[in-house]
Amino acid sequence: MKKLIYILLLGMLSISCKKSDTLSSAERNVVSNTNSNPFKELLILINVKTSDSSYLVVKSIDSVNIFINNYYWTKINTETLDTSKVNKTLVGNKYQSPNKINYLIIANQDIKEPEYTTAGDFAKYLNASYELKPGEYVCLIESFQLTFNDNSTKKYYPLKYTTFKVIENSRSAYVGEIEIKID
Repeated sequence: MKKLIYILLLGMLSISCKKSDTLSSAERNVVSNTNSNPFKELLILINVKTSDSSYLVVKSIDSVNIFINNYYWTKINTETLDTSKVNKTLVGNKYQSPNKINYLIIANQDIKEPEYTTAGDFAKYLNASYELKPGEYVCLIESFQLTFNDNSTKKYYPLKYTTFKVIENSRSAYVGEIEIKID
């Protein structure tokens, strides 16, 4: 009889202690209780116009150097395009098209994380982070590199500025479409 009473008491205790947990495991691991999204990336479309008003056709634009309000943001390549599906003509060592071709950049801030041996190393890492709070900013495309059909490369310095806006609680910001002219 005593065993039955203990089993009933344990059963009632376990039923009364159960709580409804509606949090996912990811939400349980969050340190902050704010529901804000951390800002991560810039979205940029680039097209390259040649001197004869046609557009350059390459698989990707390499080493695009981006600055935000004069702070280094990143050096990145555009997303790769399948150029076999583009209506293009060969002019010298490069393909060109009468149709505009946009190249996508998804640019996260490029901060090298050092091996922390001193507090100074950690402070240097924190100072390199440039947080984009809600508001207006200027994006500079300082330079980029193109690889042509004969595998030759050429670096360009368009120094092209454009403005964009960061909206509160957004993960990314659309900088816009930037047209760059080359010779």
